[in-house]
Amino acid sequence: MIRRPHISERQQVALILFLVVVGLVLVWTLLLQPQMRVRAENEQIRQQLASSPYANLSMESLKEVAAQETQAEQRLQKEWAAACQRLATFSQSTVRRATVDRIDYKVAMEKACQRLGAKSASLGIPLIPVDLGLDEALPTNAQIRDRMLQLKAVEYLADLALDNRIQQLVALTPMASVAHLGPDGRPLFTEYPVQVTFDADFVNLYQLFQSVFEENRVFAFHSIRAMSGPDIESRLRIQAVLSALVFE
Repeated sequence: MIRRPHISERQQVALILFLVVVGLVLVWTLLLQPQMRVRAENEQIRQQLASSPYANLSMESLKEVAAQETQAEQRLQKEWAAACQRLATFSQSTVRRATVDRIDYKVAMEKACQRLGAKSASLGIPLIPVDLGLDEALPTNAQIRDRMLQLKAVEYLADLALDNRIQQLVALTPMASVAHLGPDGRPLFTEYPVQVTFDADFVNLYQLFQSVFEENRVFAFHSIRAMSGPDIESRLRIQAVLSALVFE
């Protein structure tokens, strides 16, 4: 015969009190506390709405305000698009290619080297290095677009130097790109800095300063250092870091 455990009246009362406490905790945790939190959130939203400048407006007035806000947003978007177009170093058709592969990059690099080499030869301006300081090796496919834009930055800067009749382009060194994020964490624009060294006189340098503000040729100066040039004709040796700007 199985003997059932005997529970005294005192133990029964203690067990009932324990179950009541557990029940109260569960009711508070699962029912009352969430309701109080939702009520507090609703009250906060109600207070925010009550303090809003639109709280006492009629429906017609709200529609008018909404139309004005929409127009203001569209105007800001147009101004931002115009600013991007004005400040971007490259045209959008240059940077927004749907597909760019290794062959595209190598072909573009070869064409750029040949074109700039022929241009420097026709102007009688030495172009060093002839490979534009870029490596053909691409470790990953993700680097292709970035490397293509580095190539464009170097190419545009070499064109600027040659167009302004510098005495000699001594060195070109592309540097790692720098992404600038917006408030939402998405890329706003990216810099493609290039370190450049060239020999020039004062007129060449002044013309270069002017040309970097031309549309689709904008470069941002990070640093510039002027030293005595190697000879009388090349009065200045300039070392600078300029960035091409690409808006996403």
